[in-house]
Amino acid sequence: MNLRLSRFLTISSAGAVLFSLSAVANADHAHSAAPAPYSVQEIPMPKGIAPEIGGLGFTPSGKLVVLTRRSGILTARPVADPAQMQWTRFSEQSLHNANGLFVISDREMLVSQMPELTRVLDNDGDGVADEYRTEASFNLSGAYHEVTAGPVPDGADGFFIALNTASFSGFTFEHTRGVYSEVSRRGRNFASVEHRGWVMHWDPKTGLTPWAKGFRSPNGIQRGPDGSLWVTDNQGDFRSTNPLYHVQKDRFYGHPSSLVWDPEYVKADPKRDPLKQPMEELDAMRTPAAVLFPYGFSRSPAEPLFDLTGGKFGPFSGQMLVADAAAPRIIRVMLEAVDGVMQGACVDFYSNNGLRNGSNRLAFSPAGTELYVGQTMREWAGAMEGLQRIKFDGGRVFDVLSMHLTKDGFDLEFTQSVDRGVGEKPEDFDTETYWYDYSSSYGGPETAAKLVRPSSLSWSADRRKVHLVYQQMQPQRVMRVTMSGLTSEKQPLGHSMVAYTLNRLAP
Repeated sequence: MNLRLSRFLTISSAGAVLFSLSAVANADHAHSAAPAPYSVQEIPMPKGIAPEIGGLGFTPSGKLVVLTRRSGILTARPVADPAQMQWTRFSEQSLHNANGLFVISDREMLVSQMPELTRVLDNDGDGVADEYRTEASFNLSGAYHEVTAGPVPDGADGFFIALNTASFSGFTFEHTRGVYSEVSRRGRNFASVEHRGWVMHWDPKTGLTPWAKGFRSPNGIQRGPDGSLWVTDNQGDFRSTNPLYHVQKDRFYGHPSSLVWDPEYVKADPKRDPLKQPMEELDAMRTPAAVLFPYGFSRSPAEPLFDLTGGKFGPFSGQMLVADAAAPRIIRVMLEAVDGVMQGACVDFYSNNGLRNGSNRLAFSPAGTELYVGQTMREWAGAMEGLQRIKFDGGRVFDVLSMHLTKDGFDLEFTQSVDRGVGEKPEDFDTETYWYDYSSSYGGPETAAKLVRPSSLSWSADRRKVHLVYQQMQPQRVMRVTMSGLTSEKQPLGHSMVAYTLNRLAP
């Protein structure tokens, strides 16, 4: 069907599929009779559209905006039956590997393409964009890996955008956009043109300026309700596992290729090669991740999103959800500041049960009861593509609500009271402690791993919180707690593993 001639498309209801999730992590929990609190719906896309989703958002009037990597921008007003959604082709242009979206109004949005930040406008109000205005240009070497994440607003008039490095498995053009550096063309992932591997700030008055450096493949960027900036990165060289970073201005986050574009770093020697710098020196310079996702649990983190629904999407209001492009999973992150440093824990939120691989972008519905998930194909990740939505159906959720560091261990709080007679022994909270060494290798193992059960534990009177005590707490450790046998009114705990990244000890 020609979308240019027929803007509205209705998809046959035969394409709609509904899955349910009883918020359990393991198949042996499937016997639970508790109503499923969440369900997944498939949202069919129009025929002829490559459903590789690079951005999701909602207009002030409640229309869903879907940015695709190869088929422009579509909009639709959500309805109960997703197969009956009528799609409008807002943008008839095939954008260049578009991977970021911020919706300003029904007639205006910002899109980050591989080469630029673009303002897309519908000036005459007919529902179809008629102006594409370049707001900022990104430097390119020609490598396929130089994609973007964002834009996300800075709370004023500007936006943040994350720029990927290039990959050694792709070629570099003879003529590049931006200054070329032979020094930084070396390595598995490289930044041979300016500001690749950087988080950038764009302001309509001052333009594009560098903000923070040291990123490899940052496929997710988000600003928290408190104004904090967060970026996910992907495992690879100088990345033993997948990290979540609390990003602050002028900090270095570990991948050295981008350092050649830092004037302070090369001030003494313009040809200074960061790949020849001792690892100990690079390690001393870098800001560690707030959360280190266990590899395998997280394969390729993408966009983070804070739950600001005020409880309309379940009991986890204020916490972060993180899409994963290489696993059928969405991760929940519980953050806290300890001694002035952000750190915290990660736990499964939703996995399998109809959720595909390839989750790339997230957006809550205006009502807050649904989470839209856009997926995109990446062959290396075994990923799939398309659009789904997770709906909170109001069922009873029994899971870890929060994990807080104390002077001698952790306080684990649950969404429901835990039954008496369970969770009374240290072995019910088996704990592994380990770390990820910083090295130039592609990925890395969990090092110095050992089992450290709590030495004691105690429950609050309402059985909602357990205090775990450990004989020794050490910084620069991940502490992975696996809970067994916990029930609430005979309902098994939804997800039994939680991993806390311990950068600092409680003062």
